[in-house]
Amino acid sequence: MDVRALCLGVLSFGDTSGYGIRKSVEDWFGHFAHASLGAIYPALAKAVARGEIEVVGPGDVSLEKRVFRLTEIGREALVASVSAASGEEVLRSPFLTAMFFAHLVEMDDVNRVVDERLAGLRREQRRLRGLPSAEMTEGQRFTIRYAMAMTGAAIAFMEREGRAMVTAINREKTGGF
Repeated sequence: MDVRALCLGVLSFGDTSGYGIRKSVEDWFGHFAHASLGAIYPALAKAVARGEIEVVGPGDVSLEKRVFRLTEIGREALVASVSAASGEEVLRSPFLTAMFFAHLVEMDDVNRVVDERLAGLRREQRRLRGLPSAEMTEGQRFTIRYAMAMTGAAIAFMEREGRAMVTAINREKTGGF
């Protein structure tokens, strides 16, 4: 789902400001989608130009402070985007890329990247557990539970097999096989 559709999705729950959209994208979708500031505000401007959203708050302020409302055109665009989604999951991981080329870097860097990834997974797990699931739709709860399962599995892998793999990388680098 693209950034514009994420913005439309946030607005499907009610009017909010550009800042509110940005915050909701981070809070609601952080476990499965990413949208930078440099992408959100241009997406909002395009959605306004397409008639998918309208400005209902002060129009003479920055996009961050304007209040937006989803239009019927926007609702249809959101439904079309969600309906066109596939079961594919896309993973782009700087961590996995670094590990793929671990044979090229110092072991201190390999260990640092592994430690950072494990710490990041634990932070994400805490964040997910802290989300107000009682106030969510079943679809929203599905995404949270799915993300918790994936994060838990990644932590378990890192704790059990990840360290053994780092040891194997080190043996390979030092010719210890």
